[in-house]
Amino acid sequence: MSEKSLRMPEPIRPGDTIGVVAPSMPIRPAEKDKLEAYLENAGYHVRLGKTIEKTMNFHGYLAGDACTRAEDINTMFADPEVDGIICARGGYGSCHTMEYLDLDMIRQNPKVFIGFSDITNYHSAFNKYCDLITFHGPMVLSNMLRGFDDYSRGSLWQALKLTDFYEFKNPEEEPVKILHPGTAEGLITGGNISVLARAAGTFYQPDTEGKILFFEDVEETFPKLDMMITQLEQAGMIKGIRGLLIGNFADCSNEKYDKTYMLDDFLRDRFADYTIPVVTNICSGHKRPMGTIPMGAICTIDASESDVEIRFGLR
Repeated sequence: MSEKSLRMPEPIRPGDTIGVVAPSMPIRPAEKDKLEAYLENAGYHVRLGKTIEKTMNFHGYLAGDACTRAEDINTMFADPEVDGIICARGGYGSCHTMEYLDLDMIRQNPKVFIGFSDITNYHSAFNKYCDLITFHGPMVLSNMLRGFDDYSRGSLWQALKLTDFYEFKNPEEEPVKILHPGTAEGLITGGNISVLARAAGTFYQPDTEGKILFFEDVEETFPKLDMMITQLEQAGMIKGIRGLLIGNFADCSNEKYDKTYMLDDFLRDRFADYTIPVVTNICSGHKRPMGTIPMGAICTIDASESDVEIRFGLR
């Protein structure tokens, strides 16, 4: 490969200690017990962040104040007994914490970090400032406690083996779709498009030049998706990318305006003028099952008219 991926953390194994954080929306007391029991039954020791341990809750949409939520993440990275970190859920609020992250310390203590949706901001910051590969993957409450299917589980653990290469494959019943064929290679970046659009102009806006961009979303109308894609374009976050991978747009529709205009139609029209490889229906995002994408790894796309291979170089 022509480029070098970011730093790969040490793998996590049964018997290791996993730190669980809630940097966005809160965790209920019954959920705390369930997530802790799930990970313990899977063979891990569990270290809960303060916001989870105390089930901190600000009016149902924030797991405590910004400093405390950020400190949970800082503490997990700094603690030598914590081997990896997983987010309990997403939601909203990670943006508040960004200025309180100790990015220098995190850079010096690379660890597996897993989550998606509102967790996109951390992928961007840790890739950009900490030179760390992170994992756009399933979370405890959002995925593991709500029917953790074989594909989602297998994709996560395959990525976390941290071998030289990881080939991303959709389930057989959910084939990828090729809007524009071609080949491309570059570091992969991105995440939830709503979060990416809101990050435009901030210090943690991802650096996308020369990279493969991935995005997904949930429960948005086509005009809102169009607005967010346009925001990325006009913010310079799409200009200069080498390839585009589009994940699940779960429950996104044009029902309000023209129910005959389907998602495939919208994507085909919206990206008609693109000349780089564009692959859609990547099985990663808010729809089950969910595949894991190692953000900051080298992504190679080889898309013909009828078939595609997507590989990630982890070393």
